[in-house]
Amino acid sequence: MGVKRINLLPREERQKASRERGLTYALLFLVLVIAVLGVLYVFERQRVSSRQDQLGTVQSELSGLQARVSALQPYGQLQSQRASMSDTAKQVLDSRIVWSSISEEISLLIPDRVRLTQLTAVVPAPMLAGSALSGGGAGAAAVADIAMVGVADDFTDVADFMTRLGLMPQLTNIQLASTQKSTQEGTVTVTFTINASLRPFQVAPPLAVPSVAGGGSQ
Repeated sequence: MGVKRINLLPREERQKASRERGLTYALLFLVLVIAVLGVLYVFERQRVSSRQDQLGTVQSELSGLQARVSALQPYGQLQSQRASMSDTAKQVLDSRIVWSSISEEISLLIPDRVRLTQLTAVVPAPMLAGSALSGGGAGAAAVADIAMVGVADDFTDVADFMTRLGLMPQLTNIQLASTQKSTQEGTVTVTFTINASLRPFQVAPPLAVPSVAGGGSQ
């Protein structure tokens, strides 16, 4: 049999020792909690410092990008101007009058017994790029856009030529300005002048501006 151990300390001492051990354990636990909190604080501080460094880097990159954007802004304005000029150039190209096509069509419509001796053509002011849009007032002078002078064997040939010219979609207001019949060595010829107007554009020419209506005489 073993020897039974007997605690000879009084009851008050034993209780005091028990309380001291409890306080020691509590202090140890408190120190452990403080140590853990300290480790967590250091970790979070390092984490915040790292995030602040990242934020500073991002802000620096953003400042650099903003500086680059500011430096490139004039080029964006030039690009916009270039696009606007390209659109205007396309409008001018689309609204041009192709005289080669018109003269070719006229040559194909001339009857066998008709010969042109002169052809003059001008672009009317309202169809020019940058022209003023006017309502075509009654006071405007009527000027032929295309004038054709030629010789035919007979009046019916002149009438046939005018009928054929009426088939051209580019022409309108085809009129016989003058005719003169002559006979030389038994041969009859008819000299004629035919005027025609170019058909206006369906839309205003590019860069057209409204015209200012003139006031009354002063």
